[in-house]
Formats: sequence, structure tokens, C-alpha cells
Amino acid sequence: MRNKKFCVTFAVASSLAIAGSGSGLPPAGDPPAVGATPAETAKVRTLSERIPAGGTVQIKHLLYQPRPISSGGPRVPMFNFVVDGVSVNSPLGDAAGAALADHGFLAISLISPDSDLGTSDYPFLTVTMTVPPATPAASVYPLGFTDATFQTPAGPFALTNPKPGTLTIGGSVSIYGVFPGGGVWPAGTPISLKGTGFEPTTKITTKMKTSAASYVSPTEMVFFLSDTVVMDMQPITASNRDGSNVTFYSYLRGTPVGVPSREILTRTEPIFQARTHGLATIGPIQTLATGQSLALAVQNPNPGPVVVSFHHQRSGATTSVWLPPSGRIMDDLSALLGGLHLNTGDVVTINATSGVQILGILVNETANTIAPFLPEF
Repeated sequence: MRNKKFCVTFAVASSLAIAGSGSGLPPAGDPPAVGATPAETAKVRTLSERIPAGGTVQIKHLLYQPRPISSGGPRVPMFNFVVDGVSVNSPLGDAAGAALADHGFLAISLISPDSDLGTSDYPFLTVTMTVPPATPAASVYPLGFTDATFQTPAGPFALTNPKPGTLTIGGSVSIYGVFPGGGVWPAGTPISLKGTGFEPTTKITTKMKTSAASYVSPTEMVFFLSDTVVMDMQPITASNRDGSNVTFYSYLRGTPVGVPSREILTRTEPIFQARTHGLATIGPIQTLATGQSLALAVQNPNPGPVVVSFHHQRSGATTSVWLPPSGRIMDDLSALLGGLHLNTGDVVTINATSGVQILGILVNETANTIAPFLPEF
């Protein structure tokens, strides 16, 4: 399916820049003017969580009333925790984004070309972070974000957080992640639940058809799929006999293949679409401002390995990368092309041997911002 197109021009992107949707070009950087009055207001609820020190919390944001979101994003406090990943939920799988760790906050920028984000009663945004082991028991942290203006097809709206949650350090169990946590997987696939505080008597509850979960260690439980399952956004609950319990919504947390060549990308969390593509195009590339560059992230949700090729149409140069199952790569587009310099008007095509998740990122090192965009599919 080809994305909707519209004319874009480059501008310095803010941390909440609104990205273009599928022109194959980076975003225009045209968020609502500062101080603009939103057309309406919506309310978001952040669930409270209780996890032990050294465990992982998944912060879950839900809308009181589902509504279509086209773009926007909040700033979320990090509390000196380690950010493990960010995920979004849209029923049609079109939503994507990127998040940048900056001065104690996570600046999240989201795009949804079909305005599908926010239309489900599931969490539309989750942020997963690990708490330092030395955190005192009974410590309490506020969960939520300050008001942020989002875009709907009808115009801007303010997303308020009248019911923020709290994170309390306590209990005995937490979930770090589900592996594989996204993609379509057949019956018989082993699903590994990583976390802390698992016991031989820990009960694992899901909405999927699975075998009974087996205890492996205090940091791992395993169960097997009994049917073909789309693993994205599957709620999985772990409960211990002491009454401690935690729910985690699965998402594909790809294993990085290599380290990004730009420092700002080492602080960036890509937020991939659930949709997959075997072919994508970026360009013709427009003139970049000083400090701007293009980056690309690719993730493999398939049960088998995938070869992804990057082709520079003007020179004919082609490079390839091998991605294992649940592997991902993110780097400057020039670096992915072997250091080839990109000029205005250049076109780059991406080919994969199986459908992969592809995300473009406009980087502005001068302003210390990033903004997601989708290539032309």
C-alpha cells in the first residue's frame, strides 16, 4: 500500500516535529505554533506500577476516549532510569516514531499517516525503563507527562494527564521483555519472558493459546505457542504467591547489529511500524540545513534471517546487511551506503528478501533533535 503524499520542505525540526507521511522525504517540521489554541482537549490515563529495585517498569498511557491521532508526542521524565524501548499501538499498524534521551527527559515524536494511533482501548504508548538496583524500597515516582499538543485530521488537540500514575518500588516480580515480542510466529515457537523475581510457582497469564509456562531461572520463564500468533501488543501477566503481579504489553525489541556512527543516534530509540515492506524509496533528497542528516532504521520481525540492500541510484553503489531474526540496524544513511556522500536530488532504494520494518529519521545535531518520517513504500 502506498502512503499518502504531500509536498514537504526542510526546516529545523523540534523535538515534537510533525513528520511527513510517506513522500519518501523527511518531515517539514511544521508543528502547531507555540501558544496556538488547540481545537479540543483529550484526557490520557497513565497506569500505576509496582516493581522491585533492579526490575523493569513498562509505563502505559491510555486515552479515556479513543480518537485518531496523526502526529505529535510528549516529553517523559526518565528519573535516571535506563530506557529499554518505546512502543506504540495502532490497530492497522501504521504508527511509528522516534524518541531521544535528552537532559533527563525522553522526547517522543510520533506519526500515524492513517490517523490510526489512539483509536484502540489498548495503551497507545508504552515506555519501558529499568530501575537501578540500589533504588530504596518504597520510593515513589510520578508517571505521566506534561500537556502536549497532538494533531488529529480535524486539527490540533491538547492531551492532558488528569490521572497520572505512580511507580512504587516494591513487590517481587517484573518483566523486562518478551522475545520474540512482535511479528507473526507459528505454533511451536518458544516465547521467552525475561524479567526479575520469577519463581517455580510464578503464574503466567496471556490471551494467547499457549502451553503452560515453565520456570527456567529467576530471570526467565518460557512457554510455547499453540497456534500462529501476532505477537505485537499481547498483554502478558506474571503473578507471584506474595500477591505481586505485573502486566507487560509485548513489542519487538530488536537486537542492534552494530553501533550508530552518530552520537545522537546512540541516544535514540526507533519506534517501528508493525507493517512490513520489502521495498522502500527515500528521495529525491532535498537540501539539508547545517547540522541535518538522514538516518535509517530497519528491523527484522521474521522467524528467519533477512538480507537488506541499500542502493544509491545515481552512482549505482549498493551495500547489504544481514539481519538475524529480531535483529535491527540504525545508522546514518551515508554510513549504511559505505560512507558515500549524499547530494541534493539523490534517491536511495531499500530492498529486503522478506518484509521488514523501515523507519526514516531526520537528525538535527545543531538543535539536538530528531524527527521520524516514513519512506515511500
